[in-house]
Order: sequence, then C-alpha cells, then structure tokens
Amino acid sequence: LKLLGLTAIEDRLQEGVPETIAMLQQAGLKVWVLTGDKKETAVNIGYACKLLDADTRLLEWHELRFAVKTTQRLAAEFVQKPEWGAALMKLASQCQSVLCCRVTPGQKADIVKLVRKHTKSITLSIGDGANDVNMIKTAHVGVGLVGVEGGQAVQNADFSLCQFRFLQRLLLVHGHWSYLRISVFLRYFLFKTCSFALVHIWFGLFNGFSSQSLYETWFIAFYTVFYTSNPILCVAFFEKDANAEDCLKYPELYLSGQKNELSSPVMMLMSLLYAVYSSLILFFIPCGVFFNTPFDFQTMSVTVAMAATFAATIEISLQTKHWTKFNIASVCVSVIMYFLCTKITHSERLFKRAQKDYYFIGMIKYILTYTNLYICNEFFLTNSSSCHIRSLSLSHHSHIDNTSEIMLIRYLFRWRSCHHCVCECASTGAADKAFIDPVVWLTALLTAWTAVLPSVTIHAFNVIRKGNDKHKVRAVNSIKYH
Repeated sequence: LKLLGLTAIEDRLQEGVPETIAMLQQAGLKVWVLTGDKKETAVNIGYACKLLDADTRLLEWHELRFAVKTTQRLAAEFVQKPEWGAALMKLASQCQSVLCCRVTPGQKADIVKLVRKHTKSITLSIGDGANDVNMIKTAHVGVGLVGVEGGQAVQNADFSLCQFRFLQRLLLVHGHWSYLRISVFLRYFLFKTCSFALVHIWFGLFNGFSSQSLYETWFIAFYTVFYTSNPILCVAFFEKDANAEDCLKYPELYLSGQKNELSSPVMMLMSLLYAVYSSLILFFIPCGVFFNTPFDFQTMSVTVAMAATFAATIEISLQTKHWTKFNIASVCVSVIMYFLCTKITHSERLFKRAQKDYYFIGMIKYILTYTNLYICNEFFLTNSSSCHIRSLSLSHHSHIDNTSEIMLIRYLFRWRSCHHCVCECASTGAADKAFIDPVVWLTALLTAWTAVLPSVTIHAFNVIRKGNDKHKVRAVNSIKYH
C-alpha cells in the first residue's frame, strides 16, 4: 500500500476560553464539559481550556469505556433509578470540575436533569451545535454560540453570544447587576408597601377597626403611581455597586448572588420588621403630638401621608449606590408631584364641584404654614430618616463583621481609594484636604444624633407651646383689663 495523503481535522478553542473558565471557577461556578468526543480528546480539551491542570486528580469510570451500547444502557438506568443518580451527583458535587465524554445529545439533557433534580443549583448550558439543543432547552438558562455548525443552538437559546469569552461579562457583570437591582427592588417594595399599609392597623386601634381609611382617597391612588414609582424604576435600570472593570477584576463579587445574600429570607424578614418599625414611627409620633389637641382628622391624615411619602423617598435615596442624573430627577419629580397633586386635590375649585371627593380643602397649605405642625413634621421625619441612615450604616458594618465576601471587597475598594487619595494629597502637601472614609464617623454621628434628637425636639416643642400659652394668657388678661 502506498500512502497517498493524510488529512487532519483541528477543532481550535476560541479566544479567551481558558481565562473565562478560570474566572467562572473563581466566581464560585462549577464547570461541566459534556462532549461527544472520545476520552483522550476530552481530556486534552480539558487541559487546553485550563479546566484540568497538572495537580488535578482524575477519577475515571472505566466501566463506561466498553461500548456505546453499554454507555447508553447505564445512562438510561441513571435516569430510571433515582438512587444511582443521587450517588452520581453526590460524587460529582465533591469534584472541582466534571468532564463527560462519549455522550449523546439526549444524554446531555439527562445530565442537566440530574443536576436540577438532586441539587438546588441554577444551571446554564452553552453550546454552538445542533447536538446541544436538548441540553440548552433543559437548563434554567440557555446560551447559544454563533458558529459554523448552524444556527439551531442560537434559535433555541435564551441568550445569543458570538464568542465564548463574552460569557464572563454576561454573568459577572450583567448577572451581578441584575441580581443587585432585583434584590433592592424587592426589599424596597416590601418596605414601602408594608409601612404604608400597616398604618391602618394602628389607626384601627382608635376607630374600633371600622372601614374608615386614614389616608385621603386620592393619596392612596397616587402613592404608588406618582409618588414612589419613579425612583425605584431608576434604581432598577441604573443601580450597581461596582463598575464593569471591578466586576471582571474581582469575580468574587458574584458570590453574593451564589449565596443569595441580598434577597435571602432573613433579609426579607428584616425589611418587613423595618417596615413595621417605620409604620409605628409614622403613626404614633404625630398621634402623640396631636393627642388632646384641637387638631382634626384631616390634619392627622395629611401629616401621616406626607411623612410616608418622604420616608419612602429617603429610604430609596439611601439605598441607591450609583447616582445618575435620572435618579436625581426622579427623586425631585416624586417630591414635586406630591405637593402638586396634593395642592390640586385640596383646592377650593374641586371642592365646589365635588364635595364628597375633594373634602380635604386647603389642608396642605394649613399644615405647611402652621408653626407647631411644621416642627412636629420636621421632628418625626428627621428622626425617621436618621434611623434609616443609622440602620444602613450599621448593616454595612455588620456585613463586614460577618466576613461577607462582597461587602469585604467593597470595603477594600473604599479603603484603597481612600488610602490612595491620602497618600497622593500628602505627597502634594494637601494632606488636610485628603478624603477620609466617612462611614465610621457617619455612624457614630447619626447614632448620637438619633439618641439626642427626640429629647431636644420635644423640649423645643414644649417651650414653643408654653410660649404660645403664655402669649394667649397675656392677650386674654389685656383684653379683660381694657
């Protein structure tokens, strides 16, 4: 026989595959490779993409090397017998990475089903060929790569990428930002809704739990639509705790989503308890101030409504870490919309047209111009906002004390930037203008402020009230004298 020629087929790895896999593993993700190639080729691919290294201990299942029929039979038994699948997943969960070779498209989907069945993990499948379609459709998230093997994978995927290395930005940047935005949205929505609604329960203690509402009808309709919707929408669009470069440089930031630190049941419970606490402040402080006074129900209603609006606006402002011009505009628009809509619904013109619907005539003007009510409103709004700031500052440091990875890395970012600014200012002779991290000082200041503010404000309110009483007594005596 004469050798006429030799044909070699090379399937090159795309650019950035080893770096991407290393970053995903550093972020806490477990990478599985499912391929239809033989074992030698699969192992070489594992070493080429840095999934395996020289120190990796390989655990091989030799019984699956006999024939394709044996492999298919055992794979079917894994699916049919739950104890076999549980044993396989128990072993695979202890491995740093898993490499499956000689698998068919159906077996790829079966492996994904095993992972979803026996673990609580969120699975992501990525492929570029028609043999990866079943696997992509079975996983929680399917990613299709645009390649030379056709577009079936892209057509059946949730996301489409041109190259494998783009996966790191999809997960580590946009995935982390999306998790942060959803978590902030859920916690704020729970706080806003519960603190707004629980006031009616405390009001029911004084009205025999009748059907009377504390708030004005128009305020209930506008509260969610106009007064508190714009800031949280901007947070849901633009919020981020680190820029894209930092997310790629420190993949450990993704661990917050892996451990569900920001929207865990404990965090949601804390938000609920915080809403209960805020509702108590919103109702009982003005109730105590207005008790045994000639102020009517409408004064109490508008005062609590104004406090609820400002408390929700302050809360979302304090939770916002990345401010843009849209965030600033949304907060300003929310405050302006409250006073504008309240001014319109409390106008005399609407009262003359429909007295049953617009019976809060002139209340907003009365509250803003009356001195004692202004001091009362300033008292519990300022106290509530200081409690917000203090709780956020203390929660920030409690996360650091608990050695949460994401909070620790954020703190390191802040410390390094501050240290860099201090050194730079000292070298230029402007050390007195150096930026110092204000979190610790802000926490101490607001803690003292919150402790002192109620007593000081009550004392000032009593002094003003006594001064008004003395003035009234003098006026009455002067009238009697004349």
